[in-house]
Amino acid sequence: MLLALLSFSICMKTITRLYRFRIAGVLFASVAVLTVLASCGMAGLSRLDGYMNALYWGNMLPIARLNELRAAALDARREFWKATHFRDPARTAASLKVVKADTVRIDKAWSEYYPTGVSGTDEARLADELANNLPKFYAILTRAITLLEHGDYAAAARWVDDNIDYLNRFDSLLSQCIDTNTRQATELTHSSESTFRLMFLATFACIALCVMGAVGVSIWVLHQRNGALSESRYHSWLANRVFDLTLDGVMITDSAGNIERVNPAFTRVTGYTQEDVQGRNPRLLSSGRQSAEFYRAFWQSLKDAGHWHGEVWNRKKSGDIYLESLSIAGVQGRNGRYTHYVAILSDITQRHRHEEHLRNLATHDVLTGLPNRVLLDERLKHAISRARRTGTHIAVMFVDLDGFKAINDTLGHSVGDDVLKAVSERLAHGVRESDTVARLGGDEFVVILEDMRNVQQVEPVARALLDVVGRPIVIHGDTVGVTASIGISLYPDDADNAEQLLLHADRAMYVAKKMGKSDLRFARPIKPADDPASSGAFAC
Repeated sequence: MLLALLSFSICMKTITRLYRFRIAGVLFASVAVLTVLASCGMAGLSRLDGYMNALYWGNMLPIARLNELRAAALDARREFWKATHFRDPARTAASLKVVKADTVRIDKAWSEYYPTGVSGTDEARLADELANNLPKFYAILTRAITLLEHGDYAAAARWVDDNIDYLNRFDSLLSQCIDTNTRQATELTHSSESTFRLMFLATFACIALCVMGAVGVSIWVLHQRNGALSESRYHSWLANRVFDLTLDGVMITDSAGNIERVNPAFTRVTGYTQEDVQGRNPRLLSSGRQSAEFYRAFWQSLKDAGHWHGEVWNRKKSGDIYLESLSIAGVQGRNGRYTHYVAILSDITQRHRHEEHLRNLATHDVLTGLPNRVLLDERLKHAISRARRTGTHIAVMFVDLDGFKAINDTLGHSVGDDVLKAVSERLAHGVRESDTVARLGGDEFVVILEDMRNVQQVEPVARALLDVVGRPIVIHGDTVGVTASIGISLYPDDADNAEQLLLHADRAMYVAKKMGKSDLRFARPIKPADDPASSGAFAC
């Protein structure tokens, strides 16, 4: 009998020791997995930080500097053209002053961009090619400046014309470098999104592992020790505190989608309390902006994959519409069916507006809200491609205000800004919604008329714009008068690319200004057979 009791005691001690080792192994494995997940999270955050730094320092700033360099180079070419065309000593002196200032801008933009702003193999090749061509570009500018300073306008014009192909190639290199940076920025953005998704999945796995571990340990403690009830209550309280204190809104529904529980953060985001939503369907948040097809695909994804992540426009209790970042995961029961769904949500309206604002700043003029040079170039190239397919015409109008400098000098830049805003609104209302009105800078605007079936449609529109711009402008009770000179080039009659169309329209505008202002000129005469009434429009 004594031997039997001794044997039983030894067996029980052995079983207890083995079970304790098993629990220790499970705990050790859980700690290891959590450590790996935490390390992955830190690595993901580090990678996201690297992406953001590369996106800003390696792409966004270089794009701004390259745009500044390109704008300065084009401004210098335009000033050379003015000087050689008008051949007026006073105007030439002013143009040379602008060209020298543009040279300083080019130096500054280039020194800020190269080589610190180069962040890719393709960009490095283009940047090195630009660096090799920049001395010749300076040499062309220096030679042209020297000829103009000596008053040799003919030689200066020949010099610039002889090097026009090189100058165009230099501008094309700048454009390619800007496009390369834009492509790199897009790739970095996609990589950041992929990394963020992986981090979300790792975070969800970490939470799921913690919950499963807590539940497993609680069940084992319940079966092994009755005295562990207090510890189980403590863990339950802690989970509730996490649920209540998390900054993201959390919503738990049953398998039918009826809301069972929400946390305080959900109330802060939506305005609905636990009592407001208890037992109700989440469709009470619907804003009506998503289609029925969107929700069908949404539920199909939940049923097939068990989770869904995206952005949804929803409506708060107050009636305000907001953009919500929403992640939903299904919770499966023992039979493998989804018994509950857990939704984690946050209000990202401000972030969305900020991103939209940044995108708008990159493509629109800050003062007038019109498209800037970058968006103008994109739309003009798209219009040319479309016109080539459809066989229609495009009219490019270069609009320059007459006497605007006098307004700035006498009434101040604040009034000048108000005049520019008023003119931009009149130009925008004077054309169709499908047309484009852009501001290049200063008092220069460009209007693109698309889908012109014949050139006879262009002049009435231009005359109407001259009339509407020339009407008096009332600013702070004072009446200000301003007129415009318009130069017009046509696709495909005058050129088949955006740069040449703008150049021809610019030259025609200066002819209109030289011939008395407040008038328009075409880049070349319209044949009488095409338009007998337009015989007064002549080429620049």
